[in-house]
Amino acid sequence: MKTMVLIAAMLLVFAAGVWADDTADTKKDKAAPTEKIEKKTTDDNTDVQEPAIITTESGLRYQDLVVGTGEKALYRMRVDCHYTVWLADSTGLVKVSRLQSSKDKGQSYQCQIGVALIQGWSEGMVGMQEGGTRRLYVPWKLGYGAGGRPPAIPGKTNLIFEIDFLKKLGE
Repeated sequence: MKTMVLIAAMLLVFAAGVWADDTADTKKDKAAPTEKIEKKTTDDNTDVQEPAIITTESGLRYQDLVVGTGEKALYRMRVDCHYTVWLADSTGLVKVSRLQSSKDKGQSYQCQIGVALIQGWSEGMVGMQEGGTRRLYVPWKLGYGAGGRPPAIPGKTNLIFEIDFLKKLGE
């Protein structure tokens, strides 16, 4: 029952965002490819349980796509990870265009959680376990804010990250 209520709530949020996009005077390319979050099925057409989307007090949403088995990430921890980032639509749940990925470069990304990262990334990694993959739905206020990061990221742009927490790095 909780799953059905969650799915219904997500559909309402998505529908509200679509209505807002259609009525707003925007310069978005409506033909741009998007990737929606939807229920998945296996080859034999049976439903696959989609990981729950968790919303934090700040408004960050995340899904654990793969739950790791290693050490949990903490603020100030130095980590090695892979990431892919997309611009998201106004709902923050639909991928609009892919920006970049550390996987394209063939090199992981090393960072310190809470230092020189956007707030949404730092908050979203805390509690994640080594070996895990988490999708972060970062509202613009927890990303690059009203100013954005031109030219790639306009102001007030929601982002979607997928982060693979490879390992904790030495102090």
